[in-house]
Amino acid sequence: MTRAARHDSDGYTVRLFEPGDRDDYLALHREVLDGGSEAWFDWKYVDDPYTDHVAVVVATDGNRIVGTKSGMPFEVGWNGRRFLALQPADTMVHPDHRRRGLFSRMTEYMKSTYADAPQALFFNYPNHATLRGSRKHGWREVGRVTTRYRIADPVAFAGVDAGRLDGALSRAGRAVTDGLLRLPGLISREPEDLTVRRHHDIPVDTLSELYRRSIPDEFHVVRDEAYLGWRYGNPQWEYTAFTVDRGGRTVLGAVVGDDEAADPAVASVVDVLPLRTSGDDRGDTDGASDRARLAAERALLDRIVAAYDVDVFAAAEDSFARSTLLRLGFLPDTAPPLSWVSSPSTLVAYPLDDALDTPDLSTLDGWTLGLSDRDTR
Repeated sequence: MTRAARHDSDGYTVRLFEPGDRDDYLALHREVLDGGSEAWFDWKYVDDPYTDHVAVVVATDGNRIVGTKSGMPFEVGWNGRRFLALQPADTMVHPDHRRRGLFSRMTEYMKSTYADAPQALFFNYPNHATLRGSRKHGWREVGRVTTRYRIADPVAFAGVDAGRLDGALSRAGRAVTDGLLRLPGLISREPEDLTVRRHHDIPVDTLSELYRRSIPDEFHVVRDEAYLGWRYGNPQWEYTAFTVDRGGRTVLGAVVGDDEAADPAVASVVDVLPLRTSGDDRGDTDGASDRARLAAERALLDRIVAAYDVDVFAAAEDSFARSTLLRLGFLPDTAPPLSWVSSPSTLVAYPLDDALDTPDLSTLDGWTLGLSDRDTR
């Protein structure tokens, strides 16, 4: 991928990442976003299976990188078609160079760079600081994405000292903890016909085969061998897989990510396969196949929750049936009480291919989402 650099009259240059930029990129990352290492950068932007270049735009002042807008590559499926997509991530501007339009310049440079490239779509989850800018540059707001949390420590979830919490919030948090989250009696024995196994090495072949059993028509990140072998190599997280067998056949699988350096301690169910689709029932059902899935989900989530001693557990809204999640106290961050102390993610998308400019792209019902779709997990 090559494109001429943009040289502006105020001395800034906007261009694509070059091989010698990594050290400066990481130095800026440590100053603006904290963390970041060579191994992390190479995993995320160099060693991915989808591009032959580093999909990063930088802004320089002289020879110094003062801004970046990075694209984490994915393969996305929709209605039986596959195409490459970029998730803008790690957007940074040095504090001394803010309010000078660098975010806009880098965004427009990235859009024009990939307008005629195989990448057909941008999608991402901007924070409050960048959501307005995404809208300004044409990203359409698909909707707020619900994440469900099981909270052992409400104060840790809120991220503030207990003495600073509003009295009502403190009471609500303790009610959540005492009334919903400390329910060891709900974690039951595995049914006799189900066996849940824990895998410290990700069983790529097994999980990819589970994905292929039920491929959604909705927009979704493809979970094939290439993706699974790469995605769970993130050196900043520890990943463990769990599978459920029935009669010697694997029927369900999940990947759990554990950020060991986090405070509070957090674990996330980042993937559950086969993926649920918009046609799947979201609660208890009378269908035999749905009841079988529900039993497998409950055995799986029981085992996962019992395996970790963490302050907060996270799972995507669409990963399990709602009854499965509620049974173990996973509450949505889009409704009280968690909405009082959380900021739900917003999915935005920008089609580079007119063929993808469809109603499906612009509504959450047109997407099947998991936590592994987000660059931070």
